[in-house]
Amino acid sequence: MPHPSAPASGPDDASHGRAFRPRIDPPLAPGFAKDPAGERFIEWLNATLAPAEREQHADLPETRPTLHIVGAPRSGTTLLYQVVAGALDVGYIDNLVAAFWAAPVTGLRLSRKLGLEPARSFGSQFGRTHDVAEPHEFGYFWNHHLAYPDLAERGPAHETALDWDGLRRVIVNMAEARGAAMVFKPMLLIWHMRAMARAMPRTCFVWIHREARDTALSLLRMRIAVRGGIEGWASLRPAGIADDADPWYQVAAQVLRLESTIAAAAAELGPEVVMDVHYDELCADPNGVVARVAGLMGRHGPAPAVLARDLEPFTPGPSRGMEEHAERVDDALVRVRADLAAQGVAVGA
Repeated sequence: MPHPSAPASGPDDASHGRAFRPRIDPPLAPGFAKDPAGERFIEWLNATLAPAEREQHADLPETRPTLHIVGAPRSGTTLLYQVVAGALDVGYIDNLVAAFWAAPVTGLRLSRKLGLEPARSFGSQFGRTHDVAEPHEFGYFWNHHLAYPDLAERGPAHETALDWDGLRRVIVNMAEARGAAMVFKPMLLIWHMRAMARAMPRTCFVWIHREARDTALSLLRMRIAVRGGIEGWASLRPAGIADDADPWYQVAAQVLRLESTIAAAAAELGPEVVMDVHYDELCADPNGVVARVAGLMGRHGPAPAVLARDLEPFTPGPSRGMEEHAERVDDALVRVRADLAAQGVAVGA
């Protein structure tokens, strides 16, 4: 058996029967950089557990709804995920389960065995939570199953090569292990919402959005914190944004292109599948949003029980310290909307 700190040698994945793909992360600022030894240990752990978990996956029908929270980065997706995970009787990926990204059923069973209670803390640092029971984005899982070594949008042919049956099998077995519907916050799935709904007809989405200016300014703040300056790209990278574009244009285009992608999928899938929530609504009335989410899931299978009905309103988070960039972001949003309109891409107001 290889030492835990040794690099994995390319074992079969838990659902696809192929070698793990390396994930390409950009250089990160101190405080966000990953520990190489810790990463090698987690890779070894997953490589060891994945084959055994694959053998235990059962052929199960899809009987429960699966909820995916989508939205542009910095639009409130993490807060909505925390609210849903804490207020509804659902399965979600906590920080413990996230370590088992190639053996998630094992991770869920371990989390339940340890008796971790649903988290009711609503703090995060650019999408990262800290307590062991807090929700986790599960990025490695989605990077692997959707075949993204990074966070850059792929072409139309990419989707047809993915193993949607394998992904469905894993998610259904995760729901069975948890004994409840699963909720995820899969940022990469923004580009594959229709395909996910075809693969799992009980799939539903909650799309949270925020004022484009606030979202773009928050993305600049994220660049400074995570990459060390406004020039470094952070989070999802839609196609069609030039490397040499100024950073204000890049974040404006990032927001508007992702919003237009989600809007197009939502229009096709319809309101029975995609529920629209504004960030301000979530902050002002989280209990009302929880009730709406439970109703949405109930239209696709057994509705989850509401565990918390007394959530306090949240104060919308401002883009602190980014006032100096506001005028340039406003100008960039005008330029991006004009460019998208010239390309025939519909964008919101």
